[in-house]
Amino acid sequence: MDEAAPLPSGLSALNEDERREYWAALALRHIRGLGVRAACTLLKHFGSAYEAVMNVPRWPEAGVPAQKAEGYLSNAWRTAARPEWESARRLKGSVILWTDSRYPELLRELPDAPALLYAAGDVSLLNSPCVAVIGSRGASSAALDFASSIAEALSRAGITVVSGLAFGVDGYAHRAALSGPGRTIAVMAGGMDFAQPARHDSLYRSVKEKGLVISETAPGTIPGPGSFPIRNRIMSGLSLGVLVAEAGSVRSGSLITARLAAEQGRNVYVPSPDALRAPYREGTKKLLLDGARPVFQAGDILADLFPHLKSTLQNGPKRRLEAQPPAPRESSENIYEAPQETVPAAQPKTAPAPRPAGTPPARSFASPLTEEEETILDLLRHEPLSPDELLYAAQERSGTWTSASVSAVLMILEVKKLVRRLSDARYEAVA
Repeated sequence: MDEAAPLPSGLSALNEDERREYWAALALRHIRGLGVRAACTLLKHFGSAYEAVMNVPRWPEAGVPAQKAEGYLSNAWRTAARPEWESARRLKGSVILWTDSRYPELLRELPDAPALLYAAGDVSLLNSPCVAVIGSRGASSAALDFASSIAEALSRAGITVVSGLAFGVDGYAHRAALSGPGRTIAVMAGGMDFAQPARHDSLYRSVKEKGLVISETAPGTIPGPGSFPIRNRIMSGLSLGVLVAEAGSVRSGSLITARLAAEQGRNVYVPSPDALRAPYREGTKKLLLDGARPVFQAGDILADLFPHLKSTLQNGPKRRLEAQPPAPRESSENIYEAPQETVPAAQPKTAPAPRPAGTPPARSFASPLTEEEETILDLLRHEPLSPDELLYAAQERSGTWTSASVSAVLMILEVKKLVRRLSDARYEAVA
């Protein structure tokens, strides 16, 4: 029997309208002097890159000076955009456009959100509840152990752990997160189609197979020194909170990520002295003085983020209206022209996961139980059950349950101290 043909990926998975949007996004990216913030402003104002480049005279309406448009009208950007277009043709992965329902909603809120992302792996993780776990490449053994324990516990609770695949804390966090249902996302400073650093190739392949690897830069891009701070805004932007397991000095790159996280309204955490069981290094001390929240275990982070996580479950999927296809224009007005290629049929897209609410953190869990929480708690009152057994039993009552929703409810009940996890990975109700 012949093997099934592989599904289209990269550029070949996009339909004609999506290819126009992709080419327009490349235009915004490669216009000299435009910048990521200005491009993001245009995306938010016009709703898509295509509409932005089709309405160049109206850019001042969005607050982008008219002279910025000269770089587009000169067509000089095409020279830089074409190689990236060609790299997308060879890409074994997904192109996530601004108009794509899979584009992460938390990231979209940033003033410098990227116009597109390249991804390989489980793209649904982009809209799952995420916490970034980062730290020094030369972290102490105590910090590495702490990062591993936190990442493993977060993943076990259904949280996706975000990091940068670097040596030290990043690598430990990814490996630990792969042990649970929450999985992990690696945000690359260069192209997402190869491991950086090369010695993490095995880890890179594991993350791509069981989690997700993403980047905003073109496939094949080798990162330079300035690429990492730019990348870090995506790590914090995807996440509800950022744990800095250890920052070596006051010039540590982890401090840049922590600053970006604070500017984005994300919570920043550091290990409490009792948890780390080692002297604080200078960078960690500065974070604590600047207002980072000390945590002893993953439960402290879950408790702090409890309102966000609870609303994720209660509110249900928040579906965004798809951008309407652009209306036909007369050829004399069409200043846009994408490279001409045969366009395959559009591929189905995954619906976005629920978007976390922006309510402030709270530590009181006296609120009444939701219907979902009552269902899981009732099942556990009879006997201890594994998450898979709970999923099967819950689906017998209602077909709307998924493994992710079961994990989310278990996490909330565990934070509320109404259930506990046993050594054999089953859960039981607390009497």
